[in-house]
Amino acid sequence: MGVYDECVDISYPLKGQYCLSEIKLVPPAGRDYSFKRTEDLDDFGNNHAWKTILGWADYKDQVKRNLFNLGICIPDGCSALDLQRSLQSEFDEAFSPEQFKTVVKVDPIKCRVREDMYPYDTPYYITWWIFSLLVLICCGATLHHLRILYQQNANENCEVPSSFLHEFSLIESMRTLLKFDKGNKLNFFYTAKVLAMLIVMYGHTFFVLVANPISNSKYIEYIYLNGPALLLTNMNIVDPFFFISGFIMYINLSREFRKPKAESVWKTLSMPIIQRIMGMLPAYCAMMAITAHFVPHLGDGPLWPNKSWEEAEICKNYWWTNLLFISNFVDVKYQCLIMSWYLSCDIQFFVIGVIVVYVYTKNPKYGTALLGNIIGLSISVPFIITLLTGRDGMDMFLIPYIVNMRNILSLNESYRPSYMRATPFFIGLAMSFVVEKMKEKKVKFSQTVVHGGLFSICTFTVWVQCYGAVFYERNRPYYPLEHALYSTICHCTWAVAGTWITTSYFMSGFGLLENLFQSKFFAILGKLSYPILLVNLTVLHTSQSSQRLPVHLSPIYVFDSYLYEAFKCYLMAFILYLFVHEPFAKLTKKLFHQRKSISSLIKNRTPIKTPAPCSSKTIKND
Repeated sequence: MGVYDECVDISYPLKGQYCLSEIKLVPPAGRDYSFKRTEDLDDFGNNHAWKTILGWADYKDQVKRNLFNLGICIPDGCSALDLQRSLQSEFDEAFSPEQFKTVVKVDPIKCRVREDMYPYDTPYYITWWIFSLLVLICCGATLHHLRILYQQNANENCEVPSSFLHEFSLIESMRTLLKFDKGNKLNFFYTAKVLAMLIVMYGHTFFVLVANPISNSKYIEYIYLNGPALLLTNMNIVDPFFFISGFIMYINLSREFRKPKAESVWKTLSMPIIQRIMGMLPAYCAMMAITAHFVPHLGDGPLWPNKSWEEAEICKNYWWTNLLFISNFVDVKYQCLIMSWYLSCDIQFFVIGVIVVYVYTKNPKYGTALLGNIIGLSISVPFIITLLTGRDGMDMFLIPYIVNMRNILSLNESYRPSYMRATPFFIGLAMSFVVEKMKEKKVKFSQTVVHGGLFSICTFTVWVQCYGAVFYERNRPYYPLEHALYSTICHCTWAVAGTWITTSYFMSGFGLLENLFQSKFFAILGKLSYPILLVNLTVLHTSQSSQRLPVHLSPIYVFDSYLYEAFKCYLMAFILYLFVHEPFAKLTKKLFHQRKSISSLIKNRTPIKTPAPCSSKTIKND
C-alpha cells in the first residue's frame, strides 16, 4: 500500500497523488494449473510457483493469490486512466514471454490528493444546524429542569407543571436510562438483548477487519477449514431479537385491545403501528443524516472515499426506502444503512402481529388458528423457495462477499426478505400466548427439569446450528432437499432455544441465574440496544476505513479491536439515546397519552384542570 501520507504531502515541485491500483493475473488458455490442496496451508508439495498463485484462484474460501493491490504515487496532473494505461503497458511487456495476461484497473475514486474532500453542500449545513439546535434545546431543557427541581426543593407543596422542554431534559433521559424495577421479570429480555448484541458486534468487527487490507491471509483461510463452526454459521444471530420482539408485542398490546373502546377497528389497529414507527424514526433519521452528511468528513486515507463516500451517496438517494420500511426489498447495493433491512422486517412483522393479537384478544380460537397458519407459512415458504430455486440452505459469507458485502447476491434472495425469516418473530408471539395460558393454570417445573431441559435443548440447537458448516466444504455435492430443510431449520434454532428458556423462566425461574437476569447493569445496556443497532456498523466503518497499512490479524488483535469498538459503539449509542431517541420517544408517548386523555375527558364531559404553577413570589412568602 505504500505510504499514503508521504505521497499526498508532496507539494513541490508538483503535488503528489496516491492511487491504489488493482492487478489481476489471468492464466493463458489451454494450461492447467490446478492441483490437489491439503488442509495444511503451508504444504505446497512439489508444485510449481505458478500453481500456488493460479491453482486456487476460484476457491471462495481462499484469498486470491493472482489478485493484488499496489499503491503508487504519481503527479496530480495524471489521471487514473493515465496510470491504468501505463501499468497495463508495463505488465503486458513483462508477462508476454510467459503468455500470461494481466488486467489492470485503477478506479478514479481510489486516486486522492491532500485537497480532495467530500463537498460541503447545502444539506450538510442544514443538517449541522438541525443537530446544533437539538443540542441547544436539550441543554436549555436541562437548565429549565434544574430550575424546576430548585423550586420543588424550596416549596414541597407547590406543583410545578412540566413543559414541552421537559421531555428534552438530559436529566429526565438519564433517569429513564437508570430506572430499574428489580421485580419486573421482563428485565430478562434486557440481558438477552445485550448478550445477543455483543455477539452481533463481534461478528461485525470481524467482517470489517477482514474486508480491509490484511497481511496474513492464511488466518482467514484456517477459519474456513477448522472453524469455529459457530462463527461460520451465525448469520441468523439477529433471530433472537425477532423472537423477543414477538414475545413482548403481545404483552404490550393485549391489555390495550381488551379494553372496551368506541373507536373503529381500523383506528385501533393503526394506532400501535403509528406509535411504534414514530418512536423509531427520530434516531433512525438521525443516523441516516449522520451517514449521509457528517461521516464523509470525519476521516481520510486510501480506503476512505471508497468506503464512506459511497455509503453517503446511497443514503442521499435512497433514504426514502428506509422511511417506508421497504429497504429489505430494495437491491442491497442501494440500501441506506446496512442494518436497515432488520428494521424493515421488524415493522412488517409488527403490522401482521397487530392483526393477530387483535383477533386473538377478541376470539382466542380464531386468533390461535390465524397464528398457526402464519407460522406454517413462515416455515414452509423458505423450504419451497430454496427447493425450487436451487439456492444454498444457508447464507455463507465467503471471502469475495466479505470484501464488499453489497455484492452478495444471497442478501437479496434469502438473507433480507421478511418472508424468509419470519419464523422467530411469530414463534415468539405464539410463546407469549402459551406462557399466559400456563400462568393461568399455574404450571410449575422443578429446577432439575428446567436446567436439564436447558442443557439438552441448547446442546441440540447448537449442534443443528453448527451443522451448516458442512456447506463450506469444497466440491461438496449439492443436495436440494438438505439445503431446503436447513433453510427452514436454521431460522428455528434460536427460536426453539428461546421457547424453552422463556417458558422455564416465566413459569419457574432459573434459580441462581436469576441474579444475572435481574442485573441493573444489563438493564441499562439493554435500553441502548436500539441505538447500538443503528450506530455499530457506522462506527466500525468510520474507525477502520482510515487504515493506511495492512494489519496482521490474530485472535488477540481481533478481540482487542472488538473491545475498543464495542466501547465506542456504546458511547455513541449513549449520546444518541440522550439527545435523540429518548426525548422524542417521551414526546411521542406524551402526545398519544394526551390525545387519549382529552378524548376521555370530552366523552365524560369532565373539565380539564390545570395545576397552579410555582412562582418566585410563592416561594418567597413560604
